Amino acid sequence: MDVLGIALSGMQSAEARIGVSAHNVANLLTGDFRPQRVEQVSRASGGSEARVRQADRREPVRLEREVVDQILARTQYTASARVFSVGAELSGTLLDILA
Repeated sequence: MDVLGIALSGMQSAEARIGVSAHNVANLLTGDFRPQRVEQVSRASGGSEARVRQADRREPVRLEREVVDQILARTQYTASARVFSVGAELSGTLLDILA
């Protein structure tokens, strides 16, 4: 996988983490709610994949955990977007050199 694909997969994983956290916060007061969690795993071909799973048992949603998860996801998205931007710029430069 090239640098753009790796960066894009990081951005997609971060989006999944934000979505899951928002889902958990939206259901904060729902009875018998089992929060979702994201497991981010590396792909053999490069990049990452976000796997969403539901908690095995009912547990309260802790806002402090959700806020930290959202901050981490935002940081991951920002870093991946920067890698994507630099990778696209380098690809353009390479094409200019080869032209």
